[in-house]
Amino acid sequence: MTTTPLLQRMLTYSDSLRAEFDSLSDTQLTRLSDDQWAEYADAVEAMSRFLTRFQVHAAAAFVRAAQDAQAAGVGTRLRTKTPEERLAERLGVTKSEIRRRVALADSLQENTDEYGQPIAPKYPAVAELFNQGGTSLSVASTMIRELDKATVLSNATPELDTARVRREMEAALVHAQHQGGAPLVTTVGKNWLNRLNTKNIQPTPELAKQFQGLHLIGRKYGLNHGEFYLDDEQWATLLAGSSFEANPRIKTTNGANGANGSSDTLLDDAVSCPSDDDAVAGELKDIRTRPQKLADGLMRSIQAGLSTNKLPWNGGLRPQVMVTIDEETLQGRIASAKTFQSHSAQVGPIDPGLIRRIACNADILPVVLNGEGRVLDVGAPQRLFTTEQRKILYARDLGCSAPGCTVPADGCEAHHVQEWSKGGPTTIENGALVCHFHHKLVHDTPWKIDMSRAVPYWVPPKAVDPDQKPRRNYHFHPEILGFGSAEEATG
Repeated sequence: MTTTPLLQRMLTYSDSLRAEFDSLSDTQLTRLSDDQWAEYADAVEAMSRFLTRFQVHAAAAFVRAAQDAQAAGVGTRLRTKTPEERLAERLGVTKSEIRRRVALADSLQENTDEYGQPIAPKYPAVAELFNQGGTSLSVASTMIRELDKATVLSNATPELDTARVRREMEAALVHAQHQGGAPLVTTVGKNWLNRLNTKNIQPTPELAKQFQGLHLIGRKYGLNHGEFYLDDEQWATLLAGSSFEANPRIKTTNGANGANGSSDTLLDDAVSCPSDDDAVAGELKDIRTRPQKLADGLMRSIQAGLSTNKLPWNGGLRPQVMVTIDEETLQGRIASAKTFQSHSAQVGPIDPGLIRRIACNADILPVVLNGEGRVLDVGAPQRLFTTEQRKILYARDLGCSAPGCTVPADGCEAHHVQEWSKGGPTTIENGALVCHFHHKLVHDTPWKIDMSRAVPYWVPPKAVDPDQKPRRNYHFHPEILGFGSAEEATG
């Protein structure tokens, strides 16, 4: 590759600057006072912001040159990656970072129109601030993002002058950077958007393009974080597909085991005693919040849709969760660093405990590998209970088999009592209906299900009941207690 004189000078300056920093000994640095350290940090930050300008310019220039070459048909025959992907791979950064740099350049750099006439930056005040090193790449990106949102909101509100709104908000954001830095910029931006978000907004196509959709933000508090903006039809569909899980009539409560023989009783006199009823009830109580139930309900609706085999195919495969896991990890043992595999095609690295749980019932395609990476199994069909088997389980259990649970059969999943990942067969004798909450509980806690009586009895851990006496859910089988129906038992 030919190096131009400009590039050669840049490399020389870079090497010289790196040598200067490397020459600073630990002794020299430890002698600095806090004021001197502050000045040192100021100098480094100023250099960083200066170089950031060129990062933004270089990314935008590369993408533009690559797109021009692609449009001209130069060297693109075998190229499958986008310009952003190629540059991200070369620099060792994410694609989103390259896109952020390019978006910033598009908003802050001067351009020319098709006639060669200069076009001023989209946001001139922010451009001046950024080019003079007055703010960082991150803060400038925040300013551009909030200004774009404000533009759309203003365009959707008839009584507002969009040009004036943009000028005033841009000036307010720049002033906020001078006065309080990034935190104040964020606050001022939110305040402006909240003020513009009035009931007079018209749902324009531009507004939908800016906001509507499912926005995946990343990991937060150990969970996948995102937000969504939906129109009325989408919102109604979302509620219909999730609210059934939070139906107040479907609750997991445990009544007192008194003389009235409540149908919610946990106890079978033949195999248990009432002394530890409260402890057992507390362990099995559904403690999910309403938002958690709504999320679970939405996931159940999506899973039901995936199982219909009627969704559009993707890459020759029908939509399904695809995971790869090594044999030792699947069976609950600790695999070596060289053989460990626990990966989802959709989300990347994934908790192996989750794979073991959802492999019991969910319509996933598990690929099991041995220590050499060879495929041992690819989603054996017998892993899932058939429609006929599920009908038999519905007729036998009528609902969730966990003691005290009132979720009916149509809200339940078929669970392998002896886990499928540990060789458990897909048979009626090894199956039990459980709701989503108790399915997770029986996989993640020491609770066990005993099928020795051909019906599911739940066995508590010793910490809950030292005698570990099995419990049955009588809510759906009050006749065993001498009542003809659940209504009669609670009446």
